[in-house]
Amino acid sequence: MNQNEYKKKELKKILNLIEVKKYGMVIAKAKPLINKFPKEYIFYNALGMALINSGRFKESLEVFNDAIKLDEKNIYVLNNLGLAHGYLANYKQSEEYYNRALEIKPDFLNSLINLAYLKEVLNLNNESIKILKTALNYYPNDYFLHYTIATVYQFLGDFKNSHLHYNKSLSLNPKQMEIYRLMSMTKKFKEDDKDFDFLKKMINDKNLDETSKMHLYFALGKAFDDVKDFDNSFLNYKKGNDIKDKLLKFKLKPDETRLINIKNSFVTKFNNLSLQNKIDKNLIFIVGMTRSGTTLIEQVLSAHDDVTAAGELPFLVDAIDKEFKKKENVLDLNEVSEKNLVNIQNYYLGRIKEYNFSEKFIIDKAPLNFKWVGFIKKVFPNSYIINCNRDPMDICWSNYKQYYSSNNLGFAYNLKNIANFYNLYEEFMKFWQSILDEEGLLSIKYEIFTENFEEEVKKLLKFCNLEWNEKCIEFYKNKSSVSTASLAQVRQPIYKTSVAAWENYSSYLEDLKNTLKNY
Repeated sequence: MNQNEYKKKELKKILNLIEVKKYGMVIAKAKPLINKFPKEYIFYNALGMALINSGRFKESLEVFNDAIKLDEKNIYVLNNLGLAHGYLANYKQSEEYYNRALEIKPDFLNSLINLAYLKEVLNLNNESIKILKTALNYYPNDYFLHYTIATVYQFLGDFKNSHLHYNKSLSLNPKQMEIYRLMSMTKKFKEDDKDFDFLKKMINDKNLDETSKMHLYFALGKAFDDVKDFDNSFLNYKKGNDIKDKLLKFKLKPDETRLINIKNSFVTKFNNLSLQNKIDKNLIFIVGMTRSGTTLIEQVLSAHDDVTAAGELPFLVDAIDKEFKKKENVLDLNEVSEKNLVNIQNYYLGRIKEYNFSEKFIIDKAPLNFKWVGFIKKVFPNSYIINCNRDPMDICWSNYKQYYSSNNLGFAYNLKNIANFYNLYEEFMKFWQSILDEEGLLSIKYEIFTENFEEEVKKLLKFCNLEWNEKCIEFYKNKSSVSTASLAQVRQPIYKTSVAAWENYSSYLEDLKNTLKNY
């Protein structure tokens, strides 16, 4: 076998492995092939994409940087550099690489789609739609392009156009079971619903793989919940969750270790440290368990003329890891100086500047930042921190009903894991509240907030030193993008039907209730 035949054979093997998502095997095969064929960019691309899909973004960037040296005008490598930088939240560099690829090939679909997603992340929604419509002129019948347009419209609350493009995508590629789950999020099912009948029929298709079934199970869980068939709803939610839980293999131990580490060192090491230099933006951090009302609070605040929502930013965790992470999941806080805090502040503010927000107040709504509340107050002493909470059973059950695009929420697919993670959240917040003054932290209870809505909004604005604005009451008219599981709910006026929703499933949730420490 000559070398060209050998390369083709090995490339085919790698592409087959990528198709079945065996990224570890791709990495193992691609590395020696790069050594054997150091001038073949395609093996670099395969390795880099496998690393991205394994969450190893920095390593992927190194691989693509080596690949681009072979050919500075290779649009596939340029696009993948844009992807790698995007995953690392290097948004400016990401956009530069996409644009470089598009300068060479203006109709390069991969870069058009990726650039549109980047614009959506940066809250430049009109630009995102404009790019996608340009792509549609080139590729009117590309199923993934229609899927992308539908998803962006869904984030923007335009559910009519979202469903239109999802259906077009399905007509071009009927095997996309994920779309049925996505559409179920913004649809109210009825007993005689043809979509409901289709889902019940489709789940029995013996040709479906486990991932496709998982998406359908979540859609059916939602559909049966809508028609108040709670037994069948739970059965389908459980089947979907079991598949995802098996894939992610969530472990609580790293977060337990982190809490112990912080407790042992934060007070003694950080007590006399704090930065007092003023910054030109007012930062609002919204934290809490996922499904605790964080998106509602974000939408209420960002409806104010002086406030913008930056979304769930990774910058705080990135900065803390950069300063203190010595090995996986372990922070070394034994030697802490003001310089560490300055570095965290500079990194965070530098990343924020890439957004070019004109508003005076910026919301960072990354719920799991509850782990870092004390760090926030040390680095940004004048920031506003809002902790959202609600009935623990409602939080836990609401998490179990959701499918999350991020794998960072692996606890959400197992009832015992959810309860234990909630217990850990309570421990974190109890610790932070014991060392912080009440002026720097506002706790909001979802049930009280929705019951006395206007009064609670006034308290919220007062805490953030914001003047009263009528738009905050009509938050559901807010045009900002929402990509969380609450994307449908926050497009409606305030409602209370989700309070105590878990009780419909109480016969299945006794173990959950018993695992919660303070319930």
